[in-house]
Amino acid sequence: MIKVLIVDDSATARQAIAAILKAAPDMEIVGEATDGLEAVQLTAELKPDAITMDLYMPVMNGYLATRVIMAKTPTPIVVVTTINQQEIIQHGLELLIAGALEIVQTPSNLSAHGFETIRAELVAKVRAVAQIKFEHA
Repeated sequence: MIKVLIVDDSATARQAIAAILKAAPDMEIVGEATDGLEAVQLTAELKPDAITMDLYMPVMNGYLATRVIMAKTPTPIVVVTTINQQEIIQHGLELLIAGALEIVQTPSNLSAHGFETIRAELVAKVRAVAQIKFEHA
């Protein structure tokens, strides 16, 4: 089983991501965090195989949380965000430099086809990054 930590300040987004990932037979949600600081703490405690990370959160944003996690307990991270494709292009390099491995748009009020596309992309990317193993300090 792929153990996943979901990090998002929106309960609705966490529920949508959890529903998508729980539907995959090889994934288990081991925890949920509502801000980056909680994500850093839960990553060290739960040692997930992958993390889905929102960018804009209170206390500690996703950029900083990604940097801290990669420095302390390196774990594959998929950024799940509401920013549009243009913003992803603009900020993507910053995210990759911070340590994120993939970027996916948040599942939201999309058409059935749009939701299915994002669902499939999210599951595939979480599976892919979970195969990457870092040496923990």
